[in-house]
Amino acid sequence: MNSYKKFAIVIFVSASSILLPSIVKAEPKITSTPPNISIAEQKCWLGEFFCPKVRRNLFLRSNQVVKDVKILSLDLNRADGTEVFPANAIKVNLETSKINSLPNQPLLTPIEFDLKGVKSGEYNGNLLVITPESELVIPISIKVKDYWFLPLLVLLLGVGLGIVISTYRNEWMARDEVVIQAARLRSRIRADEEFKQDISFYKKAEAYLASIEVALENKRSSAAQETANKAQDLWDKWHQSKQSWLSLLEYEAKLRKRVEEQNPGNQIPYLEQVMWQLDSINKDRPSQDSPSQVNKALQEVQIQINNYILAETQLDEFRELTNQVPYSAPEKERFWKNEALRLERLLHNLSPTDLESYRKWQDDIKRETEELVGDIEKLNNNLSKPETKGFLGEKSREIQNPTHANLLEPVPDIFSDQIDVDTNQVEKLSRHRLLVFNSFSYIIAIFLLGNAGFTQLYLANNTFGTRGVIDYFSLLAWGFGAEATRETVTRVLQEWKLPGLSK
Repeated sequence: MNSYKKFAIVIFVSASSILLPSIVKAEPKITSTPPNISIAEQKCWLGEFFCPKVRRNLFLRSNQVVKDVKILSLDLNRADGTEVFPANAIKVNLETSKINSLPNQPLLTPIEFDLKGVKSGEYNGNLLVITPESELVIPISIKVKDYWFLPLLVLLLGVGLGIVISTYRNEWMARDEVVIQAARLRSRIRADEEFKQDISFYKKAEAYLASIEVALENKRSSAAQETANKAQDLWDKWHQSKQSWLSLLEYEAKLRKRVEEQNPGNQIPYLEQVMWQLDSINKDRPSQDSPSQVNKALQEVQIQINNYILAETQLDEFRELTNQVPYSAPEKERFWKNEALRLERLLHNLSPTDLESYRKWQDDIKRETEELVGDIEKLNNNLSKPETKGFLGEKSREIQNPTHANLLEPVPDIFSDQIDVDTNQVEKLSRHRLLVFNSFSYIIAIFLLGNAGFTQLYLANNTFGTRGVIDYFSLLAWGFGAEATRETVTRVLQEWKLPGLSK
């Protein structure tokens, strides 16, 4: 057994001595330091200008004298496979004589990369060091991004855009909306001749428009907006029921005319109060919610005027009845004439709204009529004049149940019209600014903040520009988002009412 082990050891040693030289001979003759090349640079400025070459140093080492060393550069492919970094843009300055004569000594080998015309992206490939006995593969990775100037410009553009929009929204948007609304109302009001007929509505609208101008001049946009909304409500209310308002206005004029006919000298307090009511109704027309309220008020005035007309008819009949007192009874005649004057004064001084006093006056004249008729009949019987009995009965009935052919007709029925909106007349400058603002707001929110976000910034992306305009959109979105975030945080802090942060 011992002899067998000694024989195996001899065989192993002999084989090792034979194979070891061949193993050593198969080892690579050349090594590199560093083992791979990585480059991260910017594109040339303005395409072909200001484009210095990128240099890297490669140390090659050989463990023995090597002949016919070659370094081959291959095209580098971009990650997406659509572009290449050409091999002729890679220049290797290799001094073959030195590597042949200096084994085991590092040889500095400069390598130049020409970035002219290269598009942004990440390029990967290999540099081959070839000898007759071996081959060395050196991986190369080149990351190229756009020059810093244009991305910085886009970033500043995004910040500036955010500031402009924020400033416009805070200082000019509300004002432009009010200007457009007021201009539209002004054009509609001044073009509508029927609206001008309704003096109360027209004056109220003009007063609103004047208040809007004053508020805008004093930079009180909120007050101007509130007044503009009131003016718009006034216009909508009138235009929605235009025919009803005009019908009521026409009927109101008819009431005024009848009052003036009954009171030419303006000396009857009853009718003066009626006129004051009409003035008040006219003045309050714009503040009423609907024509039905004005309709109700005019109905009350119509009843008051008709009451007066009927009362005057009764009074005229009573005066005519007093003329039937015989001349032979001058004291009775004088008494009833005075009673007629008393009834007249009572009527003229009645309050139109005091129906209780009016009914009392009615009872009074009817009672006086009965007494007057009784006196006349008694005096006529003494004078043997029974023929006046029919005339007295007729007059008495007319006073007891008065009628008048020229009483005022009821207030006309009212109805609502459809709103006819005209949006053609606007202030062009303010409308243009609002259109631009709204368009940009939607575009920025959807295509910038929604798609790009805040993650793709220039300095953190070594291949910026590979995706072209998308990378620039990300910067623009970040710039705008920075201003929007600043404004949001400022508003939140102001709502907290922290010292020094509230306006």
